[in-house]
Amino acid sequence: MAKLRPRPGPLAASSPVARARPARRWRVVLLAAAAIMLVLGLAWLDGGERALRPIAEPVALPGARP
Repeated sequence: MAKLRPRPGPLAASSPVARARPARRWRVVLLAAAAIMLVLGLAWLDGGERALRPIAEPVALPGARP
């Protein structure tokens, strides 16, 4: 009877793909952080100088003189 050796998992710890996964994860995190910083930087530079709609509007109050 032949001895059965346990098969390694889908990614053995010594494989180059298994070692590359943490680096790929960090790359995704850094790219996401850079994209967020870019959007925040553009919003800060734009400064929102003009409101999208007027903030103050005339309101008619009952009993008030025109």
